[in-house]
Amino acid sequence: MIEVYSSVRRNCRRTVFRELTNLYPTYACKQHNEAFELMKSTCGYSENRIPDLEVATRFLKERTGFRLRPVAGQLAPRDFLSTLAFRVFCCTQYIRHPGEPLYTAEPDICHELLGHVPMLSDPTFAEFSQEIGLACLGAPDEYIEKMSSLYWFTVEFGICKESGKLKAYGAGLLSSFGEMKHAIESNEAQRLPFDPHTMAEQKYSLVGYQNIYFYPNSFEEAIRKVRDYATSIPKPFQLSYNPYTEKIEVMTKQEETTRCVRNIQAELDRLQKAVKNRLDV
Repeated sequence: MIEVYSSVRRNCRRTVFRELTNLYPTYACKQHNEAFELMKSTCGYSENRIPDLEVATRFLKERTGFRLRPVAGQLAPRDFLSTLAFRVFCCTQYIRHPGEPLYTAEPDICHELLGHVPMLSDPTFAEFSQEIGLACLGAPDEYIEKMSSLYWFTVEFGICKESGKLKAYGAGLLSSFGEMKHAIESNEAQRLPFDPHTMAEQKYSLVGYQNIYFYPNSFEEAIRKVRDYATSIPKPFQLSYNPYTEKIEVMTKQEETTRCVRNIQAELDRLQKAVKNRLDV
């Protein structure tokens, strides 16, 4: 789907691209920067060109299996978060108001393509995002609110440790000229270790900069802790994502559980052989 933008909106997007890309080498995490450079060569990311969502989707699909789904505006938290379980990301297409090119209170195409898409092309971060979606399927309403907070402080406004330095990985930071620097450098911002239980209860601001951020030492640590947190969500069933069929399987029967265990065992066997082959080299 190709969206037609006015020259004013295109100029706004050009300003956003130019200002943000000047900051990425210093403030963005390596996963974002590596993917961003790749997308410039394969998807046509540039100051003068807005890539079509279909092009970005093909790139994501090849890298991590994620797909972009165009939407007209923001969805309800349960609807939005649940799509992540299927490796689908709901994406807006409008460009922020030209009067405020370096800030938008709502997600726009700059936020999606410059912030979310590069991160979703990283396999580990894509897995982390899907874990949030899986945790939301079948969760009670009060836990959807908690998972929304967890999503906010990670996928949207997350920072991480990288070689001992703080870097931005949340799309809300990667698409905000001012808050990216604020999150990393400001003495007014509080930065705490990654703790899903604390993050799920933490209130956040929908306007203005955040006053608190949370950082994991690695995305692997974040995945492990989110999975642990998800076990505290009361559900009558357990879920498993089948990457071959791209469907969610509800493990309510013995045969379904047995098949899932068998698939995991097969993956472990292949992994052990791969490790052995490397050691034999």
